[in-house]
Amino acid sequence: MVIYITEQGAVLSKKQGRLIISKNKNIISEIPLNKIEKVNLMGNISLTTPIINYFLDKKIEVIFMTQTGKYRGKLYTDEYRNVLLRLEQYKRSQDEEFKLKISKSIVIGKLKNSYDFLLSRSKYLPKGRLSKELAAIRKTIEKVEKGKNIDEVRGFEGIGTKYYFQGYKKLIKNKDFKFEKRTLHPPRDPISAMLSFGYYFLYNEVMAAINIVGLDPYFGNLHTIDISKKSLLFDLVEEFRNIIIDSFILNLVNRNEITIKDFKKKEKEIIHFTDNGLKKFISKYETVLSQKMKYHLDDEVNYIRTIFQKQARHYARVVLGDEKEYIPFYRVGI
Repeated sequence: MVIYITEQGAVLSKKQGRLIISKNKNIISEIPLNKIEKVNLMGNISLTTPIINYFLDKKIEVIFMTQTGKYRGKLYTDEYRNVLLRLEQYKRSQDEEFKLKISKSIVIGKLKNSYDFLLSRSKYLPKGRLSKELAAIRKTIEKVEKGKNIDEVRGFEGIGTKYYFQGYKKLIKNKDFKFEKRTLHPPRDPISAMLSFGYYFLYNEVMAAINIVGLDPYFGNLHTIDISKKSLLFDLVEEFRNIIIDSFILNLVNRNEITIKDFKKKEKEIIHFTDNGLKKFISKYETVLSQKMKYHLDDEVNYIRTIFQKQARHYARVVLGDEKEYIPFYRVGI
């Protein structure tokens, strides 16, 4: 069981094999400790020493996030680090040919997933409604394949993403949700707010997979290597954005599973979830993560969190030279 604690001022403690969630000395909820696999703390949440010790002893990952879902850190014992793998990663970080090849694979994978998604949804729209966007993404993919350097590839990724979101907004049927373009830092509309929230959650999931495999999240390819920037994490998230988060949010909105009343405006017109809206979003998100998909490299049906790990291991094998080509994840039988 993966749990999320969103109640501001809540305190987590331990009593007779149960996690006790309380506020102002009043018990809000109790959960059997033996059912907990991962804990996500969002905002101002406190832990008592006994429950910290329990989580450390049982190696239960505890993620600390802001109220808006942004990763801040985690509670953990010694992480698994594959020294030989990391040494090879460091060598690869100096290999421009390797980095360009991987960067192209990542961007092509992301754009192909975006293309396939728009194409599959276009059958529910008037004929030709997405023709411009589909043609533009297809053309951009061809340009990526011919890219001479990583800067060019990054530029094409931006162009392809712009056309993708132009198509994405045409798929939104719920008239209460206005989405003209993707806005960041901060989001200015509910769709952008949900996308940002979902991507933060996705970062946490892929980061956990990277740690399990023993990769260094700071040494990537497509994204620049800067101080405190987890370049590899950002790389490996790209291919999953559309498949896991974008499609999930579109379904939430079009099926009216989340409404405009689940959002509120704060200072400077910044959009946030209401408390109830946040709980609803998290519940629906966990339902998605509990589903299974075919893994594209072996056709085995796995839970999505397992697929994240498999893909990180695939990347590690490419780094080590055990496999020649990095193949981004794609939905089998879309």
